[in-house]
Amino acid sequence: MISSRYNNETGMLETIFEGKVAISDLKDYIISVREDKTLPKRLKIFSDASNGKFARKVKPKELVQFLEENRITLTQKEFIYDAFVISGPMEMALGMLYKRLNKIGNYKFNIFSTKEAALSWLKEV
Repeated sequence: MISSRYNNETGMLETIFEGKVAISDLKDYIISVREDKTLPKRLKIFSDASNGKFARKVKPKELVQFLEENRITLTQKEFIYDAFVISGPMEMALGMLYKRLNKIGNYKFNIFSTKEAALSWLKEV
C-alpha cells in the first residue's frame, strides 16, 4: 500500500510504502503525483519504504518504465527531489539500480537507510 500527503510545514510530499507493494501501485502513485495540480512545481518527496516490499520481483525493464512515468510527470514540474528510505537488501539494490538508470535532468533520486539522513538531504537541496 502507498499513501501520501503534502505537509505544508515541511514543504514536502510525505509518502509511505507499507506491506506488499504491487508494480501497478507504484505506477498509479507516480501518475497521482503528476495529476495533483496542487503540488508545487519544485517538489521535494520524502518516501519511507522501510516497511514496504515489492509484492514480486521487479525486473530492470520495469524500473525503466517507472522512470518513463516520471519523465512524463517532470514535463509538468520544474524539479523533483525524491529521497527514499529503504531497509531491505533487495530494495536497496533496486534503488541503487534505479538511481543509476536515472538520466532525467530535473529529477534527483537518492536512497538512504535512515529517515534523518533523507530529511537532511531534502533540506539541503
